[in-house]
Amino acid sequence: MLDIRLLGSPQVTVDGVAVDVDTRKAIAMLAYLAIETSAERDTLAALFWADSPPDRARATLRRTLSALRGGVGEDAISADRNRVELTDAHTSDIDEFVAAIESTANHGHEPNDVCDRCIEPLTRAAGLYRGDFLGAFAVRDAPEFEDWARPVTESLRLRAGEVYQRLAMAHASVGDYSAAIDVAGSWVSLDELHEPAHRLLMLLNAWAGDRPGAIQAYRDCVAILDRELGVSPLEETTELFEAILDEDLPPAPGVRRRVKTVRSTRSPVTTEMIDRREEVEALGRSIEAARSRSQLCVITGDSWMGKTRLVEEVTDQARTSGFATVAGRAFRAETKLPYGVATQWLKQLTDVLDGTSLNLAPWVRQELARLDPKLAPGEVGSNSERFGQLRLREAFLELVRTTGSQRPLVMSIDDAQWIDSVSASLISYLQRRLDNTPALVVLAARQETSLHPAIREMVGTADTVLHLEPLQAADISSEYPNAEVASVIAATGGVPLLVREALESGSVAPDSASVTRYMETRRQRLSDLSRQVLAAAAVLNGMCDAPLLRDTSGRTDDEIVDAVEELISAGLLREESDGLLGFTLDVLETVTYESTSLIRRLLLHRRAADALQSRARSRSDARLASATARHLRAAGNDEAAEWYRLSGDLTRAIFANDEAVSAYETAIALGHPEVGSIRLALGELAMARGDYETAKRELRAAASQTTGPELAVVEHRIGDLNRILGRFELAEESFVRSRADHPNPADLYADWALLDHRTGDTDSAIAFALLALEAAGDADDEELLARALNILGVVTPDTEEAMAHIDNALEVADAHEPARMAALNSKAHLLADSGDPEAAIPLVVEAISIADKAGYRHHQAALLNHLADLNHQVGRQEEAQQSLTEAVTLFADIAAGDWEPEVWLLREW
Repeated sequence: MLDIRLLGSPQVTVDGVAVDVDTRKAIAMLAYLAIETSAERDTLAALFWADSPPDRARATLRRTLSALRGGVGEDAISADRNRVELTDAHTSDIDEFVAAIESTANHGHEPNDVCDRCIEPLTRAAGLYRGDFLGAFAVRDAPEFEDWARPVTESLRLRAGEVYQRLAMAHASVGDYSAAIDVAGSWVSLDELHEPAHRLLMLLNAWAGDRPGAIQAYRDCVAILDRELGVSPLEETTELFEAILDEDLPPAPGVRRRVKTVRSTRSPVTTEMIDRREEVEALGRSIEAARSRSQLCVITGDSWMGKTRLVEEVTDQARTSGFATVAGRAFRAETKLPYGVATQWLKQLTDVLDGTSLNLAPWVRQELARLDPKLAPGEVGSNSERFGQLRLREAFLELVRTTGSQRPLVMSIDDAQWIDSVSASLISYLQRRLDNTPALVVLAARQETSLHPAIREMVGTADTVLHLEPLQAADISSEYPNAEVASVIAATGGVPLLVREALESGSVAPDSASVTRYMETRRQRLSDLSRQVLAAAAVLNGMCDAPLLRDTSGRTDDEIVDAVEELISAGLLREESDGLLGFTLDVLETVTYESTSLIRRLLLHRRAADALQSRARSRSDARLASATARHLRAAGNDEAAEWYRLSGDLTRAIFANDEAVSAYETAIALGHPEVGSIRLALGELAMARGDYETAKRELRAAASQTTGPELAVVEHRIGDLNRILGRFELAEESFVRSRADHPNPADLYADWALLDHRTGDTDSAIAFALLALEAAGDADDEELLARALNILGVVTPDTEEAMAHIDNALEVADAHEPARMAALNSKAHLLADSGDPEAAIPLVVEAISIADKAGYRHHQAALLNHLADLNHQVGRQEEAQQSLTEAVTLFADIAAGDWEPEVWLLREW
């Protein structure tokens, strides 16, 4: 019997005796036949002797086959004039490897799941994989063979990785963590750059109780990625590491069961609070104080300390007291989805106003229509890149004030540690400006250090801060005088959920001493239908409503209703605002997701993406597009790159710049073909935040990958960047290259006028300012017109004429605050140069206020520098020094790369 070993260094034996095959091409041919079983003679000749004439190639093939059959036996290889094939008188390690894997398919579970019966065949498969297909074996002068062997090698390597993963999980499911860790180590060795292998090794060490080993596994991963690729681990890997540090792990694996639809008989879970009387009284005082002016209450504490229940308590109290209530919740998976919480608030605030929302000022409705088009169908505000976010914030503030003028408000956010950065900035902005609006803002989150910086800053100014600690014996002894209170506290750690479970069951300890294990126990009590629906909800995370849950789970409407009712009654899901469904505890979501098999997660993510794409506004709503992109990526779908690009465009349009950057970078990483246009967008975003070093890098990359009008815009941005950094000749060259194909000449000419003004060419500066004015008029764009008028005033030497242009700019700018800020600054310069610095000061103060609210740090620094000069001129030295210190601090944050003194000289724009 011929035995062929092809995994690792090739070995050939006949009846257990090693065979010395004549040539390397003969071994390669044997490997080819072992995989393909048979082949045409012409195919083999072309595969190994492509450079030889056909007659000579066939003659060489005959000699090689003759030598090969002489070595391995006539019975092993059958050949006629046209075809060569291996007979059944052979075995191969690859056939055995595949057969061992496929033998696990009849164990009564999903193909990628495991049971204790899987250990033996998977161990056999792992032992057969001695290395890559043919190992280091190579054949000279046969590139076609190498091309054929490459995908075979990769396919077998992937299957080996699946074997190691499943075998490690099988060992873990029976508690043999030592064996599981060894197998996971083999997976890491197979492909050191494969992060899922590193994550599994981290998890196994953590499950085994070896926390230092888990930490070392993460550090090894970081070192390998940095050394080989110069990159950091994926966010998923880092989040797992942080979960290990926080001891917030998914449950250890168990054996999967086939799904059967059986109704659960589990009784509903009660949610009454245990104690927390002092906190409830403090919330009552906050509600009363909010009748006259805005209040901020922050509730912090570890997971499962009762934060959510306190938020519900304050909402109930406020509603009873005549308040309108608005509730939002942040979700882990939505930290990158812009305005996630803000959108929840917006819908409920407009519901509170009901029909009177139509009485909002048109500009308010137009701006808010960016988030909810129903507020102003077809009337969305202009998509200005210059301080547009400020207008949106002001509109939201006006909405809250209008709502609060009708009824006092309680606006809450649960799980605020997951809040997206744009919503965090918006809420911080609102809180600072609500003043006498009768409104109570309630934020509930984990420890303060986990909060977004904008929210963390609010905590220091909060009117009420409640930090929840584990329950003590004294907290519950009055309610349960006959219970073994001390034993219950000792067994549960004072976690309210576990305390109640123990007290209600009459036992000292709850079902599990571990909170994670406890949550898994609760999940396992459900019917199989509900567990399936719960898995779909975990995949959907914060974007979960009943129709989406139906489409993702593949269940019927009636089944979804039954499952959701059971899940709500069991206290695992709760109904959120606007028809959303959310997990009552984020640990349950993690347990459910991690307990769902990989292949089913891929299927659910794919279904979720399909369902989201079918929604009417999926390509115009930033949150829907972002969620679709995330699901497509999780499903391993190639369409993810295009959806991340779309997500970047849409989030940028609503001024969620950080989220836009993340989406664009992901699109590039996933292989989006339009790299040049994406790099341009990244460069513009970097310029907007004053990160000029990043802007240089992105714009240079964009210039190498764009053509036509798009290249003209790139050249313009490069020129403007060089102007800001004082590289005037380079800026001029870029503007010249940009001019012929530029799609928006008014913008180009405006910057060109500033460049010539800075270099002292007044005539040219005026000429370009007039061209900008003409082009802006042709475009019928008020903001461009205001900017052109302002710049014309800046470059005009006659003071009276310049002042007239700038006053016109202020009149045209109206609600376009970026243009107004620039014109205020220009008018202040004219007044100061005319000898009236006192009159200039309030103009600069107003301009600083606009820059501060919008977060445009470079302009704010320049304005503070201007204010310092004005205060110095009028003799207010202390105020001048204070403004100068603030300006220097802001300038220091500007990433201009090497020392660029021109950055400090920003005066007009």
